[in-house]
Amino acid sequence: MKLSALFRRSMLAACFGLFSAQSLAAVSDLPTLLTKKPTLFDFKISPDGNYLAAKTYSNNKAVLVFLDAKTLTMLSSVPMGGDLQVGEYQWVTDKRVIFKITALRPWEKEPVHTGELYGVNVDGSKNGLLFGYRAAEQQVGSNFKKRVSRDAYGDFIDMVPDENNRVLIKSIPATLDGEAYPEVLAMDIYNGRTQSRGRLPTPLADVVPGANGRPRVAAGVNRQREKEVFIRPADSTSNDWEAMPALQYGNMFDPVAVTADNKSLYVIDNPKGGLSGVHKLNLATGKYDEVYTDANVDVTEAIRTTDERGVYGIRVDDGRPAYLLLTNDHAEAKIFKELLATFPGEKVDITSQTRDGHKWIVYVSSDVNPGTYYLYDNQKVSLSKLADVSPELAGTNLAPVEPIQFAARDGLKINGYLTKAPKQSAEKPMVVLVHGGPHFVRDSWEFNAEVQLLALSGYNVLQVNYRGSGGYGQAYQRAGFRQWGGLIQQDIIDGTQWAVSQGHAKAGNICLMGGSFGGYSAVQAATMAPDLYKCGVAVAGVYDLSIMGKEGDVPRVYFGKAYLNEVLGQDEAQLAQFSPTHQAGKLKAHLLIIHGARDERAPIEHAERLKAALDKAGKPYQWQIFDDETHGFYGEENQQKYFRMVQQYLGTQLKL
Repeated sequence: MKLSALFRRSMLAACFGLFSAQSLAAVSDLPTLLTKKPTLFDFKISPDGNYLAAKTYSNNKAVLVFLDAKTLTMLSSVPMGGDLQVGEYQWVTDKRVIFKITALRPWEKEPVHTGELYGVNVDGSKNGLLFGYRAAEQQVGSNFKKRVSRDAYGDFIDMVPDENNRVLIKSIPATLDGEAYPEVLAMDIYNGRTQSRGRLPTPLADVVPGANGRPRVAAGVNRQREKEVFIRPADSTSNDWEAMPALQYGNMFDPVAVTADNKSLYVIDNPKGGLSGVHKLNLATGKYDEVYTDANVDVTEAIRTTDERGVYGIRVDDGRPAYLLLTNDHAEAKIFKELLATFPGEKVDITSQTRDGHKWIVYVSSDVNPGTYYLYDNQKVSLSKLADVSPELAGTNLAPVEPIQFAARDGLKINGYLTKAPKQSAEKPMVVLVHGGPHFVRDSWEFNAEVQLLALSGYNVLQVNYRGSGGYGQAYQRAGFRQWGGLIQQDIIDGTQWAVSQGHAKAGNICLMGGSFGGYSAVQAATMAPDLYKCGVAVAGVYDLSIMGKEGDVPRVYFGKAYLNEVLGQDEAQLAQFSPTHQAGKLKAHLLIIHGARDERAPIEHAERLKAALDKAGKPYQWQIFDDETHGFYGEENQQKYFRMVQQYLGTQLKL
């Protein structure tokens, strides 16, 4: 019997034995259910398959735990002291993990990577700091000798140790603008001692090693926000990087994997300036071959083999996620194909695999499934559930997300998503939920707690991938440059009018809502179509575009001013026209303005200027500042408070 049939039969029996489906619409405390932290998440299997690592939360901090892979018995846990917690982690041997440390500062909820790397064994032994600014301090309970401290951020490059127990990391000097050139270090996984492997030739470089573990390709961005690509000879031990001619590659060059023979590189790129696809670059000759480019959207992901030296699959998100296998002969491709058949219509991600490729950790999710982790054994053809990300939501009737498409007023095809409230009202209340960015990101078919909160509270939800969004090619993205308050907002308005024409909403009973650029749009679109929208929920928005080049962290990044000039421009008249602070008099919609006092991306001055403009124009609004939040909501209590605030506000503004 095939895996798909065997698994479906066993899981259906288990599910019907454990619970029956229920409707969340009848649950009074949606904010608590939808924001509750997972019990166990981020599973990865050890290279030999004997152990599992995962994260859990203790006292609101992420903690690393180790489990026996056969019995799922907990072997040890790794809590961090003070305000520190566990960040991204990687297995480096059969019994050892290295992870990044993040900090939860008392005055803000967003965790921040401290730049430090920490090592620990499965049994909790040989634990201590390996890299970072405090690495030279003597660690309590550690057998480590004193080591060198570095005022730098450590990042992973290659976590497969060499014969001397060293892995490759990237040391990024701590600078204000991020322009410093990173250094490649070979770091001992037990004592943290390092040996330099040379500086990288470009800032913010993504580095891909060859089969011999030496850096082979580096791709970064210069101050003018131009992509730079460098290649190093396969057997080189010096720092002899050679620049790849810019005419050979596009501006999305994202290196994926160097092949096992060290001769070729898989890369996601758009060398012709259109949609991004998977390409294969001959590192010796410069020959650049297209492997696959979709007709409608950028490639989302290239799925790598266990040894990370090849690519066997591709994922694209044209509406719903779809997968393409590049070969039917590869063993891993066959297994992945069977997993896709086991979970039809869902997203399937491989978080880790054993060295021999026999056991995989599979993460499955969808629009109505926040995520489930499974352990797959391809020798026994068995698939066992490890944990649900949100067990409280298992077996409940969440609101399905449907892909949609409409034509903007100039004929451009715009994609998006519509989520209908389970119980439809004759008043057709709707919330237009606008994504941030606006560039390099997009809405996708996935579980979204905000979408579910709104839909299960009785509102239809519209999401628009307006021009300027990522994922639809460079021409589509560039069409939104210098159109933040123009064509982009018109796309959002056109999408709203499409929903009205299709019977999903009623003009005047619609609210705009979003964070960051979405918060900006919640106000700007309402000034452009004042009779269409009843209200707006504006979170962490930028409202005066004239100060974007002076305030916040974007202009402090070394290519930040070049980015702002490209996407916003310097036309003062247009910036004023596109700034809600200058258009407040046109508003008819009531606003709920929410901002984090410690926001550096969109400093609170933006919200204060909008507040002053609304006061001057005599416009009504509600005002809420979160003193301990930055650019969004990270604390669980604050997320719940925000969700309850939205529920209450919409209940007073829209007819249900």
